[in-house]
Amino acid sequence: MASIPSGFVSLNELCPSMIIGMSYSTPDNFTGEVVAGYKAKTAYLAKIPAEALCLVQGEAMKKGFALKIFDSYRPVKAVSFFQSWAKKSETNPKIKELYYPKFTRLELFEQGYIAKQSSHSRGSAVDLTLVNLKTQHALDMGSAFDYFDDLSNTDSPKVTAEQKKNRMILKELMEGRGFKNFSQEWWHYSYRPEPYPEQYFDFDVE
Repeated sequence: MASIPSGFVSLNELCPSMIIGMSYSTPDNFTGEVVAGYKAKTAYLAKIPAEALCLVQGEAMKKGFALKIFDSYRPVKAVSFFQSWAKKSETNPKIKELYYPKFTRLELFEQGYIAKQSSHSRGSAVDLTLVNLKTQHALDMGSAFDYFDDLSNTDSPKVTAEQKKNRMILKELMEGRGFKNFSQEWWHYSYRPEPYPEQYFDFDVE
């Protein structure tokens, strides 16, 4: 059993109807590796944001959708892992083309796509999308999770009307329960007010 702080809960247990992806627990992410601190496909959040997200899930299901979680709580060691990764020379052009075709690794920090300190590590942020319950397919949002480009800006004029509509469905559901979108990333939301605004956690995801 994972040892987690008393103020955190597992979304897997609290809201089992959610789809838990947790991309950083697999090599299927922008680094091409399992990220430090991610030992299982378990999604943790601080208790209050987690309960709010369960309410979002309930409202999404009434509309025929489920939440799919790409990332939630993120250990500090994972943020350090990203910083170390950014300093290494490029080794995988396919991964670069998939996730950050216009930038070098270090530019991802300079452009604000990856933070040196993350709200994820405070237990208040979540990266997610919507899945159609009938088809079991994720909605077309116009770009993939962690596609570091202005196409991923929530209000990007480059997406189709249908893609924009899908982003707005997610945004309205999330904002209705106290989550605020990060404008550069349609998938990133932080709960306000944060339960631990000054505290960064480093327990493993397991």
